Amino acid sequence: MRPWAFWRDANRHFFHHWGSYVTLVFLTNLVVSYLAVPLFTWLTSALMRWQHVPYVSYTNIGNLLLHHPLAIIGLLVILLAIVTLIYWQFAYLLLGITNIRHGRPQTMLSILGDTVRSIAGASPSTFLFFIGYFIVIMPFGSELFTTPLLNKAKIPAFIVSYLMANNAFAVLLGIFYVGAAYLGIRLIAVLPLMMIDHYHSRDAIRLSWQRTRGQFWNYLLKILVTLVIVSVTVAIIYSALYIGQVLFDKTHIALVAATINLFLMEVITEFIVCYATVIFMMVILSSHDIHQPTPAMLFSFREPAKTRLRTRVLIVSGLTVISALLVAFNLVYLNGLTMSKPLTIAHRGVDNGNGVQNTIPAMVKTSREHPDYVEMDIRMTKDHQFVVMHDSNLKQLAGIKRRVSKMTLKQLTAVTVTENGYQAKIPSFDQYLDAAIQHHQKLLIEIKTGGADTKDLPERFYRQFGARILTNREQVHTLSYTIMNQLKREHPDLFVSYIMPYNLTFPHTRANAYTMEETTLNDTFVEEANREHKQVYTWDIDNITTMDQMMFIGVNGVITNNLHLIQQEIKDNTDHPSYANLLLTFMNDLTLETQTQ
Repeated sequence: MRPWAFWRDANRHFFHHWGSYVTLVFLTNLVVSYLAVPLFTWLTSALMRWQHVPYVSYTNIGNLLLHHPLAIIGLLVILLAIVTLIYWQFAYLLLGITNIRHGRPQTMLSILGDTVRSIAGASPSTFLFFIGYFIVIMPFGSELFTTPLLNKAKIPAFIVSYLMANNAFAVLLGIFYVGAAYLGIRLIAVLPLMMIDHYHSRDAIRLSWQRTRGQFWNYLLKILVTLVIVSVTVAIIYSALYIGQVLFDKTHIALVAATINLFLMEVITEFIVCYATVIFMMVILSSHDIHQPTPAMLFSFREPAKTRLRTRVLIVSGLTVISALLVAFNLVYLNGLTMSKPLTIAHRGVDNGNGVQNTIPAMVKTSREHPDYVEMDIRMTKDHQFVVMHDSNLKQLAGIKRRVSKMTLKQLTAVTVTENGYQAKIPSFDQYLDAAIQHHQKLLIEIKTGGADTKDLPERFYRQFGARILTNREQVHTLSYTIMNQLKREHPDLFVSYIMPYNLTFPHTRANAYTMEETTLNDTFVEEANREHKQVYTWDIDNITTMDQMMFIGVNGVITNNLHLIQQEIKDNTDHPSYANLLLTFMNDLTLETQTQ
């Protein structure tokens, strides 16, 4: 069936049985979001506390293997449980949608039993294929089928940016995505064959490859048509609600209208998530068996009137109860009580390319915009001094193929660096700190590690700069757990944040704060940090959509390359914003949240 005709018939079928479909998807997401995810979070935290493991990262895997083998075993068991639950969720939705398409001959409990038996009978190779398939397909499928359990299966944005900045890596990344799209579609029938017909993964792969031969563009266009229609529909609905609120803001019923509009936005968004999930599953099911009935033929399958009425009453009743809670939350939100006002931190001391990163002229210029902090980087030189430099070598900024760790401070400060059409000398940290103090600019100092580091690096740093840092209330952060821990253990008055590029599990350390890359940062991490009286900073927040989401989850500071833009967005969101502007902010949050449902 052609993509447009397929979508039209699938769309009619969905709305004919919308009560059953929404009940299935909504309740499944509810169980996963509010039971499974908190349980796995608690288990991981309890395991780390029991094994006295302060954090989990690529930097301490060796230590965990040698000294905490039970922690590794426990994490692997939890990972297996998560994979099993993802498999169950996918299988339950697939079997549930198939059941509804055929007039609901089975009860939901019967389907639940089928999924449990499917898991029990699955071979290790089935799970391995399932994991591999989702690694390949999720960059594309996540636009339509999403789950909180897969939220952390993301490549951090800074890694993607680094790869895209390198032509060779960018080409390889492009080839990977094209190959992933091709494989994902050629293997689109594998999961139904495994979950519904109980084929072995090897046989399912062979059959899927046969059935999708010559059908790549057909299936791809089915997905793209659905994605475009969902995106356009969301844009139209959000625009109508926003424009309507702009008009209502001029009346005496602005708050009432905003409360109603916000509630409609939340309900419609959840409905669209359910809709997109069902249509995506129907695309997959369309590949399952060439003899399967088309969506148009499925109109011959009729749910009993009582069943249809019961499911719709259930959904309406559930929405009525949830609406009372949402209205209470909406009133709190619309009165400005749920948005944090984070510190603004200029990344590497620049704003929108107004100078050379990590140089004094750029910092002085940026300080005139009054950021709360300027973030900058320091490294130890060959003669064990500290220079202001982010990269480990001079190739990018100075065109010199020499490593910072192989040069003395005197040699480095004689080098001119160029960026964004500006030039400046590399400064020593002593010079940079003096200039910052002179211009009343507080710093967030990142201590980088490299080949010239000494074991007493933290003590050398504190001995040279500790007094000035404490007096001027500068802050420090570092990716090195050893440096952070030593500084906090020996100098507890010093504010030190531990940098975490990935949110795998909440750490328990001496740090005052955690600096987290925004890709995997979520409200659960921020809430846990609040309970532990820790701050949360996040990087790189360079657009208003991400900024709104970070304010909504309550971060304490944002590190940005677009300081002026972010300062204005914070002002718009906190300085007596209009209800229409608050709706717009919430739209940005929902746009990101629906990708992690």
